[in-house]
Amino acid sequence: MKKQGTKLSTEEQLLEARERGLQEALQVNAMCAHGKVLGMDTFSWINPQVDMLATVIESLPFNIIWIGNHEQIKTCLETHPDTINTIHTLIVQDDTSLNVDLTIIEAIQYVTCVKGTQEALEFVKPIKQQKSALLFTVEGTSAKVQKDMFEQFISRFK
Repeated sequence: MKKQGTKLSTEEQLLEARERGLQEALQVNAMCAHGKVLGMDTFSWINPQVDMLATVIESLPFNIIWIGNHEQIKTCLETHPDTINTIHTLIVQDDTSLNVDLTIIEAIQYVTCVKGTQEALEFVKPIKQQKSALLFTVEGTSAKVQKDMFEQFISRFK
């Protein structure tokens, strides 16, 4: 029996799947710039490492509107207190409260907590600001779905 030239062996299929997985992992763990949306420089980042995330937040030269997961936000604010200086608005998208020290919450101008990515995105339109950045971060099993929702949302305003 002759093997067809177009069929891949199991080993070749596994190698291709591994390569696709590595490419996806590289894409997912990098911050992605989306240009200007609603007049704001806009970025998204899936599964950011907290130290790198804090460095980026601290280095941006303008106020930040940050939509993120509760644990990401809590960890970043508690371990890198200087990030508070550039965050103008926090939108927690996966919890109806932000469990951090009250002094942190008081230092940030606006804090909103909702249960759902779509609900979080709806807060962006009325609070948009010139000379600001919109940062969207997610992590976990539904991160790609959430990022897709974010990209659909921002595509309406480009």
